[in-house]
Amino acid sequence: MKSVAVRDAQQADVFDVAVVVYPPAWRAISALLTVFAHGSLIATLASYVLLENPPSNPLKQMRIFAAFFMLPAAAAWCISRAFAARARIAGGLLILDRRDSRIEVPLESIAAVEPWRVPAPRGGVSLRLRSGRRFSHGLQIADPVAFVQALEAGGAATGVGQAMAGPLAVHARTKALGGRSFLDNAILKFAVYSLVPTLPVFRLHQYITYGGTFGEYYTYGLKAYLVAFGIWWASFAIYLVMFAALFRAVVEVLAMIAAVLAPARALTARRFLERAQRVVYYVGIPSWIALRLLA
Repeated sequence: MKSVAVRDAQQADVFDVAVVVYPPAWRAISALLTVFAHGSLIATLASYVLLENPPSNPLKQMRIFAAFFMLPAAAAWCISRAFAARARIAGGLLILDRRDSRIEVPLESIAAVEPWRVPAPRGGVSLRLRSGRRFSHGLQIADPVAFVQALEAGGAATGVGQAMAGPLAVHARTKALGGRSFLDNAILKFAVYSLVPTLPVFRLHQYITYGGTFGEYYTYGLKAYLVAFGIWWASFAIYLVMFAALFRAVVEVLAMIAAVLAPARALTARRFLERAQRVVYYVGIPSWIALRLLA
């Protein structure tokens, strides 16, 4: 009796993680929205750099940002929340708990776990059943390799994750283990850090246009001054989001190349790339702005 209780307790604690359980059609819609949203950031940044007369009206920039990034990104987020679940492994079952439903898949019925060939909207896996069919839903999951290990520990057939040896799984594994930093927090990265370029540039604008740091305040009042500051602040935040999207794309492409060419060193490469992009973001961008102002 004691050994049975110990075994049941171990099974109950094998795995418990947040996932998104996507029906195929909704995953495709979410993937298209996500790719469009992030692709539009890079395309917009490229147009600002390459065009001779890029849009200079900050309100127009905000409208472009809202229409081409915020709206599709928000729609994709809503879809992911609608299909959010907890994945647990206990008692020989893969249990997917959603707010309004519960799905149980016997571990012995799972023949293979296959990474998504197109890791969008984020990385995930499909389950191949012993009947030869695929499980009806895809699972968006941060660390597919850890998921497979948990399946095998919970009682699934050994070798269920043979497909996890490929570069897609290696790439997903390095992303999960690459190590997030407090510097990656979105509020710090965009809302707070955008003050670094905003404060000196806004002060310079006040001197040039109104003759002093608080020139607009003395001329038009506090409301006009704060609105102008808010517009400059939002404009720089938008630019930072676009640069961050470009840096993220570069990191993911190089990390995938590392996963293909040198899988044993892919995690080391990922950690180096993550540190490098933080340095470029937090040091390179303000340095570039300072050079532009002093030129």
